[in-house]
Amino acid sequence: MRAWERVALCDDDSMTAQARGPLARPLARRSGVPMVWRVLAGGALLVVAGVLAVDRWGTDQLAPWAIPLVIYLAGLGLVWSPLDGAFGQDARRLDVAGLFRRDAWVRLLVGLALGIGALWWFAAWEYTDALVVRAIVTPLVVAVGAALLLAPWWMRLIRQVGIEREERVREHERAEIAAHLHDSVLQTLTLIRARANDPDAVARLARAQERDLRSYLYQDRPSVEESVAQALQDAVAEVEDAHGVAIEVVCVGDAPTTERLWAAVQASREAVANAARHGEAPVSVYAELAAGEYEVFVRDSGPGFDPDAVPEDRLGIRQSIMGRVERHGGSAEIRSAPGARTEVSIHMPTGGSR
Repeated sequence: MRAWERVALCDDDSMTAQARGPLARPLARRSGVPMVWRVLAGGALLVVAGVLAVDRWGTDQLAPWAIPLVIYLAGLGLVWSPLDGAFGQDARRLDVAGLFRRDAWVRLLVGLALGIGALWWFAAWEYTDALVVRAIVTPLVVAVGAALLLAPWWMRLIRQVGIEREERVREHERAEIAAHLHDSVLQTLTLIRARANDPDAVARLARAQERDLRSYLYQDRPSVEESVAQALQDAVAEVEDAHGVAIEVVCVGDAPTTERLWAAVQASREAVANAARHGEAPVSVYAELAAGEYEVFVRDSGPGFDPDAVPEDRLGIRQSIMGRVERHGGSAEIRSAPGARTEVSIHMPTGGSR
């Protein structure tokens, strides 16, 4: 590059810097007056104001507690002032680094000195000749004044402890959820991927996982002893897992599972198992707890059979369903025909003990 070209480039750079300088300078952050000098200036103004008030009204017309009260309020403002810049974007989180700046410490110490000095003056003031009144009022006023000086700090500390406790609880909940998802959902997804060519197995795994997630989300569900509806749902779920058949369950009404109701649940489970083995989907279960009676209806979509043609040695219907219900004072009825759907209705009077 020739010499005159280098000179021209240098001139262009200098002109660009000069043109950019006035625009960039306003963006630069300028340091203001240190907070120490602001505090000293404010204190000086308060002193001047006090002197002018005494000069105009005199000490006789000025209340004896006015100047110490002003001093205490000034100290209170200085003690509270560091909290204004101690919080970032989150108002609940304390910016501890902001509290250890020099100007914050100066304001805090000066405010404490003023506040303690005003309280000390009040404690030493003989504002009345009644010793009992002074013994009661003086400690009370000093305690209230000291509490006001430190109140925002204690409140912020208590709030911060509460925030930390909430975060620990949330972290524990996240860990519990992550562990449950790893132990159940992720393993089920792995099994589903391994058995992708078996639709029945995939449907069975997905159905079982759905029940597990519902049970986890609603952990306050009642036990089988407390709820006959829950007992019936658990019995149907066992049949679903064993046979891989989706079964819809609807329960209306609920009550503790007595001995009679438990027999009805077990008979319903046998009816559902027969529908899953021999019937066609969809299979549905409807249970209703009416006044004085518990009714369960199990229905499939076919192909049906002739109940009178069932051999005598087949005890599933006669003993596990009808016999079990009749032994506890109820009744069971099977309605079916070849080529039609099958419906098992169970009627059990409520009462008794399990």
